[in-house]
Amino acid sequence: MSDGSRDALTSRLQLLLEEEGRLEGELRRLEESLSGLRDIDLVLSLASARLAVCVEVMATPSLREPWAGRITEKARSALRLVESLVAENVSEDQRGIIQSDPRYAEVRQRLQEFLLAGGAGLLEADAASARSRRILSRTIVSAVRKFTGADDRYVPLDLEDYPPFVRKVLLLLFPVFVREHPQPPPYGIEEGQEVTYSAPRMKLPLTQAIFYLENEVIPGLEKQLLDRPGDPAIQEEIRRNRERAEYLGTLRFFPRSTPVLLEHGFYTDGMTSYTADGELLVPVQLPVSFRSGTNLDRVMEQVRMEVVRRIAGRGVSREIDRQYRWLRSLESGIRGSSRTASMKLDTAWGYRVLKQEIPFLARLSDKMRFVELAEQIRVAGGSAERRVDRMIEREGGAGGQVAGSIPPGSGRG
Repeated sequence: MSDGSRDALTSRLQLLLEEEGRLEGELRRLEESLSGLRDIDLVLSLASARLAVCVEVMATPSLREPWAGRITEKARSALRLVESLVAENVSEDQRGIIQSDPRYAEVRQRLQEFLLAGGAGLLEADAASARSRRILSRTIVSAVRKFTGADDRYVPLDLEDYPPFVRKVLLLLFPVFVREHPQPPPYGIEEGQEVTYSAPRMKLPLTQAIFYLENEVIPGLEKQLLDRPGDPAIQEEIRRNRERAEYLGTLRFFPRSTPVLLEHGFYTDGMTSYTADGELLVPVQLPVSFRSGTNLDRVMEQVRMEVVRRIAGRGVSREIDRQYRWLRSLESGIRGSSRTASMKLDTAWGYRVLKQEIPFLARLSDKMRFVELAEQIRVAGGSAERRVDRMIEREGGAGGQVAGSIPPGSGRG
């Protein structure tokens, strides 16, 4: 390769790095200003840009070795970005919306180029150290034993035992936990009994609600008005939504730096009316439909959350420890906590990081393998930690199918 060609390639790599930095900054500003709102096109563009950097480095033999660690992290980060989008709890009528995006196909193409250039070896997980295995095995066994017991058999509070005034107070203060004429246990949903729920409205963080009204609802209505000029119903709807957006813009609230940490989703919303980061939740006219989970889904999620939180700051994962230290720092603001930093961790992100570094943990998101693991822990008794340690050692360092993090696309993608 001539000096001129090498210089041109270096310049191209610099441009790719600058584009990655621009997209990363734009995504961070969007998430911070709109309570974690994620732009599908922006996230996929950032994933594609990171993989483009990796492909460019792999095409330059002189950079492969010194950049090995950097491109490994960039490629893993790109895969986590896409996996996080695919795993989002979108409405049932929007299933497949990520895979149908044209940028999704572009990301898959870039990943394929990276693997063909020799990147598969860089993505293989390193064998976990003996210390990390001991911490993980102890944490996994403890979490599985903690959450796999039947917890939906409790006897409900019988309001008939209380005077009328006390009943009203209980129903007012604890609308989630206290019910008139409650159903007897069990309360959970078993496998195969899933149902689909729908609602004409949903709650959004305040900043997202304003953004949705100003950038989705009102422009859509204005477009309808162009097709049907003078329609009084559309004009009234536009006026009503503008007033709603203006009213929401005037609301002021005191963020909860440490919100009540209950079960993810419905209970946190129902009990506090704040997001996990402390932002006020407000209702908007946004129809949504979603499938219920099951007892097993809930247990698996609780185990994953427990594992991530309990290994944070203990030297098992450098990336999770880095995020944990930031959450403990003053720079994290209301997003962090000097007392309960682990409770502020994005456990879904943390689990994706751990799963890449320690392939054994993939079984915590696979129902059949999770049930098998829970049964082995149950029958092993006092030797459960040693058994799990051996399983982690046996499966550690096996990179598995790297492309599996990005399932095939569908639709126009």
